Amino acid sequence: MRTMLLTAVYYLVVTPWGWCRRRVRDPLARRWRPRAETYWHFVPGSGAGTGSGAETGTAGRR
Repeated sequence: MRTMLLTAVYYLVVTPWGWCRRRVRDPLARRWRPRAETYWHFVPGSGAGTGSGAETGTAGRR
């Protein structure tokens, strides 16, 4: 009985809520932007594009 109740709650409450939420906001930012130069997201100070530790000579240090 409990399994049937949880299944009903999932399909009648959780699933429609998720559909509505995705209609309002795109959590993965997958929308097509025709004027965008790039779709990469750069985070300042994250070290993106600096390479791995092996390339910078810090591999193996403790």
